[in-house]
Formats: sequence, C-alpha cells, structure tokens
Amino acid sequence: MLRATIIVLAFAGLLAPGLVLAGGAGPISTFIGDGPGFRHDQAPPELEQFGQLAGVWNVTVEMRAQDGSWVPSAPGVWAWKYAIGGFAVQDLWYQGADNLPAYMAQLGRDYLLTANRIFDVTARQWQIAWMANGAGEAMGSDYGTFTAVYEEGEIVMSSPQDDRAVGLQRVRFFDITPHSFEWQSEYSRDDGKTWFAVMRLHAIRRK
Repeated sequence: MLRATIIVLAFAGLLAPGLVLAGGAGPISTFIGDGPGFRHDQAPPELEQFGQLAGVWNVTVEMRAQDGSWVPSAPGVWAWKYAIGGFAVQDLWYQGADNLPAYMAQLGRDYLLTANRIFDVTARQWQIAWMANGAGEAMGSDYGTFTAVYEEGEIVMSSPQDDRAVGLQRVRFFDITPHSFEWQSEYSRDDGKTWFAVMRLHAIRRK
C-alpha cells in the first residue's frame, strides 16, 4: 500500500514538498533556465492542457489522516516547462534533504522527480512517464507511467492496470486558472463507483 501511494503522489510531485533554494538558485531555477518555453506551431493544440501550467508554482499541501481529517504538510515548489522543442511538457519536483517527510528521512539527500508528458493524437490521451532519484524501496525502482485525459475542464490521470492491486488510482487537476489550480489524489476500491481523496494541494503561480 505504501509503495503504491508513493508512486501516485510522487509522480504528481507532492511527496511533502520542499522549497527551492533561497534567491531562486538550485534545481528549480536550473530546470526553468531562461523560461518555460512555448508549444511548437506543429505540435497538437491539446499540448496546452498541461502546457498552461508552464512556469513555477508555490503549493500548499494537505494529507488525509487515519481519522479522516486533513493535516497540513510542508509547502513546496513545482516547475513546469515545454520540452523536446515544444512537442512535450516536462515538470520537476524538488524537495530539500532538510525538508523530507518521516517516511523519506532515510533518503539523506535532496529528492528530485521529473515527468515527461506527450499528447498521443491517435489514442486521444496523454502518455506520461516519470522517474525519481530513489525514494522507493530500492534504488532505481522509482519510475512509472500514467495516461491522462482532459474532461470538462479537468485533467484526469489514471494509473496503469498493473499498478491497481490496491484499487484504482487517479489524480485530478481542476479549477485551473492562469494563477492557480487544485490537485487531488484519489483511490477507489469499488471499480470507480466512489473515490476517496488521500492528498490535495492548492497551487499559486509565482509572479
């Protein structure tokens, strides 16, 4: 159960997030470089579904406690940009070694996770691959895939079939505006009839 939860939450960039280094230095600013870029004119217009998040966001995070209440977690920074010449979207999650949650304390270094997202025009869905620098059970085991679709103003990511031993998993991006968005990780144990949220965030774009 812990492994599956880490996969879903880590991929979405929300494992009790850490702050970018003071003054804008460090992995986040290196990742963004001169700016988040643009969609290539020949890339599918659907790229803007995730591309609208290009930039750097400050987030507040809450995790579901065992009693069902929401517990605040550490704030974080999440960076997004266009990649491979404007034909994909890439994001980076950075968490400092001094700001790791208890279940990651043994990592002993900064936690970094990146995901590449490309829109499959044939399947009419997003194909997403992510990898991290070793917050799972074994070094080199932190990678995976998701698909995503855009539905009524929301982006809904779904876990692959072989990750569903603990039930269905999905991640929702919703209430997306140029300045903020909401994110929520959810599980279902009744084949999608009902969903239970386990983590949520509120993101505010940096100026």
